[in-house]
Amino acid sequence: MELRHLRYFVAVAEELHFSRAAARLHMAQPPLSQQIRRLEEELGVQLLARTRRRVELTGPGLQFLEDAREILARVDQSVTRVQRSARGEVGRLRIGLVSSAAYGDTLPRLLRAYRERYPAVAITLLEMSTGEQIAALQEDRIQVGFLRPPVGEPGLTITTVLREPLVAVLPAAHPLASRRRIPLADLAGDPFIMISRSHGLGILDLVTGACLAAGFTPRIAQEAKEIQTVVGFVAAGFGVSLLPATVRRLRHGGVAYLPLEPPEVQIEIAAAHRSQDPSPLLAAFLAVLGEMTPDAHA
Repeated sequence: MELRHLRYFVAVAEELHFSRAAARLHMAQPPLSQQIRRLEEELGVQLLARTRRRVELTGPGLQFLEDAREILARVDQSVTRVQRSARGEVGRLRIGLVSSAAYGDTLPRLLRAYRERYPAVAITLLEMSTGEQIAALQEDRIQVGFLRPPVGEPGLTITTVLREPLVAVLPAAHPLASRRRIPLADLAGDPFIMISRSHGLGILDLVTGACLAAGFTPRIAQEAKEIQTVVGFVAAGFGVSLLPATVRRLRHGGVAYLPLEPPEVQIEIAAAHRSQDPSPLLAAFLAVLGEMTPDAHA
């Protein structure tokens, strides 16, 4: 039995007239009659009672009509679903992100635009460090990550999404806290609170390099896994820090956020994905990403 036989039968059963059913199916009436007879022979059941004047459904025919309609509806739904899946319109997209990526406007705007365009896609957001995201990408536990470069692992495509300056984070009682901006060299004597290398990867190296360029080696007094924790340690007076400018969204009465005097130290957020990932979901997401961040580059 083929799907076309079910469609032939449903047309005849709904029209109760072979000629009208044939016209509806865009075929000649004799072949349609032959196909219905073959279907009945295959089932071993009479589905239609035929006379010269009319066609009627038998009892088994009524039951078969109900089942045939259900089968065809499911097939049509399956075709629609698979086509939408191929276009990246349905499914689940797993996204990793460093916590600070959500502080700015770029990622929320991107996710909002993507959800408006693909409302049937379920999005799972997973807060992860850069190192955790790299591992999750390699193990196919996430499809895209928003992380802090540099990333040197092969097989990943890295696209810069945002650049922002680092700002000095000082305890509110710090002697320099009332200034509008400060030279980085003025922090040479302060202990630093930093994101650990295992969680921040490039941040610690970037800060160390900037301090060396300013003429001193930073004294790391404390490391933490999360930016919120660093800000808390600074507020408690354990030291100072350099963090991405979006950290200013974390309003905290115990700290002061100060821009650095030029030259600014820039840090990036980048989107990472597996270079050979064939997922239509990922392709659709990356298309929206390209539209929302036209200046981004790999």
